[in-house]
Amino acid sequence: MGNKRDDIRRLIAHVTELGWRRAGAEEWGALRERFQGVSESALRKTLVDSGVTIGQPWRGVDIQSLEGLEETLVELAHLYPRDPALTRKMVIAAKDKARFASRNSKAAEDKRALKREMVEWMLVWLGDPAMFATWVRLRKEQMIKEQL
Repeated sequence: MGNKRDDIRRLIAHVTELGWRRAGAEEWGALRERFQGVSESALRKTLVDSGVTIGQPWRGVDIQSLEGLEETLVELAHLYPRDPALTRKMVIAAKDKARFASRNSKAAEDKRALKREMVEWMLVWLGDPAMFATWVRLRKEQMIKEQL
């Protein structure tokens, strides 16, 4: 394999050539094998930037927005019964990353507050993934009331 930039270019060309719109287990496995020099996070970003929808659990936990976090946690709650260890590991890693960001004194307070909220959501999910969808609906209603 070449350098990382070349690997990303080849990945984009490969996905474009195949015309993929969605990547699931088979596609993810083939890409991981073919592009071993590309990190999973770079692979995810490149696929998303190329317009490819990535299925769970390969897409991971979105901690860019509350909407993205909600979507991925609900999806992972559905996968939890089949692979609790993997889904918990993914959520714990995302929670730790969000917690670290929430403590970054160089970040704006609104960003730190968002990351603290995300940590709370993931702790609830870790407590009981099956009840997360109901809890998050109630939490969002409460957040709207708090803004009024």
